[in-house]
Amino acid sequence: MSRADQSTIDFLTEYFAVMEAKDYDRLADFYAEDIALNFANAPTVTGKEAALAQMAAIGGKVDSLAHPLVNVWQEEDGVVVFEVDSVWRFPDGVEKTIRACSIFTIVEGKFTDQRIYVDNAPIDSYLS
Repeated sequence: MSRADQSTIDFLTEYFAVMEAKDYDRLADFYAEDIALNFANAPTVTGKEAALAQMAAIGGKVDSLAHPLVNVWQEEDGVVVFEVDSVWRFPDGVEKTIRACSIFTIVEGKFTDQRIYVDNAPIDSYLS
């Protein structure tokens, strides 16, 4: 596995900017029709509409959700592994940052698989 090239970093940066803007119509452009998405301990969802619904549900909990990239690696087959500092900004002004690691597969400019490994306990305890 080697460091990701700039085009992959740019692709991820654009994706996360669209997510932070909560532009779900445009977010759909990043997903393959048969995407598989596993977010933290939630069950895996399959299909573009299910992935969008899960991302919208997450986005509905926050004012914004940023993902500054920390490290990004990639394989030649489209597999990308990266660390981010997920920055959750809540309507009351509180901000929480959590380190996450994800494995995404990109085929022909679309995500076909997303596996997001994160401990959301600090978020869940804040929201309860």
